[in-house]
Amino acid sequence: MVKTINAQGIKSPNSAILADNVIKNMDDPGEEIRFTLSPGAEEGMDAVARRHGYTLEITNSDNLIEARMMPAGKTMKEINVTGDFCPGPVITVGNILATLSTGERMKVIAASQETLDDITMAVKSAGSTVVSQGTEGERYYLIAEKAEKQEAVSAVVNRDRVVIAQSNGIGNAERAYATFLFSQVALSMGKEVTIFLLMDGAGIAKKGNAAGVKHPDFERLDLLMDKVIKAGATVYVCELSAKFRGIGPDNLVDGVRLAGAATYLELVSNPGNAIVNF
Repeated sequence: MVKTINAQGIKSPNSAILADNVIKNMDDPGEEIRFTLSPGAEEGMDAVARRHGYTLEITNSDNLIEARMMPAGKTMKEINVTGDFCPGPVITVGNILATLSTGERMKVIAASQETLDDITMAVKSAGSTVVSQGTEGERYYLIAEKAEKQEAVSAVVNRDRVVIAQSNGIGNAERAYATFLFSQVALSMGKEVTIFLLMDGAGIAKKGNAAGVKHPDFERLDLLMDKVIKAGATVYVCELSAKFRGIGPDNLVDGVRLAGAATYLELVSNPGNAIVNF
């Protein structure tokens, strides 16, 4: 478990004195402690941590200082999913996150930003938070913190976001065209549009594929797709579906991004999104 102490407004050295007394009176000496401080109040915390055999981690967020003290020998769990592909990383992270206590953190190392984005979506959907993320050499990482999922509050939702799921591909030209024509209409109505290409729909994301689709009454499909992307639509292609069809970052249509199962499930389960299937 993690013990949280809100010490905003307490200045140094009183903040260090408070921390020292909190540690002395801990019921569980193996428990982590998090102090929320005003800027500047972290001075002296390092000496307190050393005196009691704790390691200290200082982070700055929203004009507040967070001082986390971790007992010696206790380390943050680190998970490397660089060798896995969707949906493996999300499943691994979800299973381990479920074993953590509220406030505990884990570090996840991935091979791509797309994998990290999918994990981020899954972590947030589970009610936990992503504290930070970045790169280490050629690898990508994030630090997630376990939190209790809050119960959703029922409310009237204005659906200003449209998610179009396309699973048929160019084999069904009508549905392929409808995906981007409907997107144009939604964008013209001021709605936020996300297109998710999965199953056979993933084939549309491969460079050159859509160029071979042309209806006499409409412009070529690849040109229509490009117009929709430039107008602001977000276009994802399912990583697993793309892999089955030999589609990777090097032969993706410009403006299309790989995404995993967690991203898709969050999009279609969000009550604020209107879902259209083609």
